[in-house]
This record gives sequence, C-alpha cells and structure tokens, in this order.
Amino acid sequence: MSVQLSQAKQTAKKIGRRFLWIIFGLLLLVGLGYFTYSKLTYSEGYRSGQLVKISYRGFLFKTYEGTLNLSPNGMMTAWDFSAKDGLVNSKLEGFEGKQIRVHYEQRYRIFFWQGETEYIVDGVELVQ
Repeated sequence: MSVQLSQAKQTAKKIGRRFLWIIFGLLLLVGLGYFTYSKLTYSEGYRSGQLVKISYRGFLFKTYEGTLNLSPNGMMTAWDFSAKDGLVNSKLEGFEGKQIRVHYEQRYRIFFWQGETEYIVDGVELVQ
C-alpha cells in the first residue's frame, strides 16, 4: 500500500512540474510576443510645426511628452507625441516656441513606460 502511495506522489509531482513548466513557457511566449508586437511600427514619417510644449511627466515611470502645433495660420491643431530619449528631449527643450521638423514612429502598442502616445519621436531638427 505504501509503495503505491509513494508512486502516486511521484507521479503527481511529475505532472505538477510539467504543468508549471508549460504555464511558464506559455507566459514567456506571450510576453515575448507582446514585446515584439510593441516594437513593430505601423508607420513612420515627419511632421513639422511649432513646438508648443515639452514636459517630463508621469507618476511612477516618467516620460518626455510634447505637443506640436501643426497649423501654420495660428489656429491650434495639436499633435501629441512622446520623445524617445533624453538626447532628443534636450534638443526639443532648446527649440520650444520655434518651427521644427520631427521624425516619428507610430507603434501599434506601447508599454506604459515608453510614453503616453503611440507616436515616438526619435529625431528633431530646426526649420529655417
């Protein structure tokens, strides 16, 4: 009787370990898939306008967020974006209130620590 009980315990442990490995593997695949999906770009291009604001904000994960006025006639046509890194942000801070041209990537999805918008700016230049 005790031999059958110990064999049953060993079999249950094997099944339990396999189940945990399968769950771990599935979670890993889902995580890698979502990470890959968030890196895919839907579109990329350039936008020009007057830089209205740039700020460093967030509660737990702080990101660089900005607004560009796309309308040349003074009416506010806002385009919100997130800056990719500190180097881009330092350039943007110097260009506030000026006409600029930014290069952006539009992502399908982003992680919450990458920014608040799906538009990620990774380059900026001053328009003369």
